[in-house]
Amino acid sequence: MHGTPYYTVGNVTRVYSPVTLSNEWPTLGRLVFMVICSCLGSIINGFFVSSFFVERTLKRVGNVFLACVGLSDMILTTVVMPISAVVLLSGEWDTLSICRTLQFLTESSTYGYSLFFTLVAAETYYRICRSSEDYATFISMRIGLVSILVFTISFLAAGLGVYLQFDYDYCQRKHFGNYYFRCATSVMFHAIPFLVTMIGLLTASVRVRHRARKQLHYRRSQQYERDYSTTNLNITAYIFYVIAWIPYLIVVHKFPDTADSKYYHSVWIGVFRSVFSSLLYCSLNRNFRRAFAHLFYYCCCKSTLTDSFNSRHTRTFQHKTATGDVRVHIMHQAVSVCSPQRASSSRETQEL
Repeated sequence: MHGTPYYTVGNVTRVYSPVTLSNEWPTLGRLVFMVICSCLGSIINGFFVSSFFVERTLKRVGNVFLACVGLSDMILTTVVMPISAVVLLSGEWDTLSICRTLQFLTESSTYGYSLFFTLVAAETYYRICRSSEDYATFISMRIGLVSILVFTISFLAAGLGVYLQFDYDYCQRKHFGNYYFRCATSVMFHAIPFLVTMIGLLTASVRVRHRARKQLHYRRSQQYERDYSTTNLNITAYIFYVIAWIPYLIVVHKFPDTADSKYYHSVWIGVFRSVFSSLLYCSLNRNFRRAFAHLFYYCCCKSTLTDSFNSRHTRTFQHKTATGDVRVHIMHQAVSVCSPQRASSSRETQEL
């Protein structure tokens, strides 16, 4: 199953499509690949974002930024990839407007991901390395308003770059955009966030290890396990993000005239990264793994969300109730021994 031999975007004709990849690959194979990545990525990212609402240990105000990281990836897996699959299936929608829309969404997601991870690093640093008063001051800021502001800045910068042609021409590759705008966005959304994020996360990781060596009770606590797992997971996920987008940054800045295949391959490596980033948290963190299990159990086996969570609490309540019954029984026996007349009266009352 093959499409037309060439793609036409605007008035530029080429073999390699910026939306649906190379025409030399089978159309059915590309379609299946995009659909699988879209479905898998949407489910994983959806579970990741939902984990902060259903798992008690993850319901912290500071985790709002990490949830927004998952939302940034959801833009790619629930919008960009499905649109690309529809374009490939139609065979006629690979137009300039569609291509620019996907470029705009991809850049917005990338900018937002980078900024939100910087805020995640800042929250981790304040929580682990600073005093409780400093962390409370950091958390007291309007986190919801800050998150909306980050998304607004990301969409605004992406819109200026794509629709006013200040950024690199992804679809037609006719121009390199405005040099100063590209430098400003590279510094604002890539260089500074990278430095701040890595310094914050590495400092927090070193602090956790140092405190574990000095304080034995902290080493044996669940708090150490959570801090250690969270800091290392955030470092791994962010390095994965950086590695995935480094090929594109090298190509677009050092080799802007490279062949279409190399250029678009470097872009799609970064795009398909969004499918697997959230899976790291599920695989390596106990709290996320438990939340994913609850959500999967609810989606596949339960009619209400509360049923999937109440079983654990019901068992705890029954255990406490049973313990309470034993204590009441023991107390009743003690009263019976010490006061036989009162015990006899009690039995008579029960019989009546």
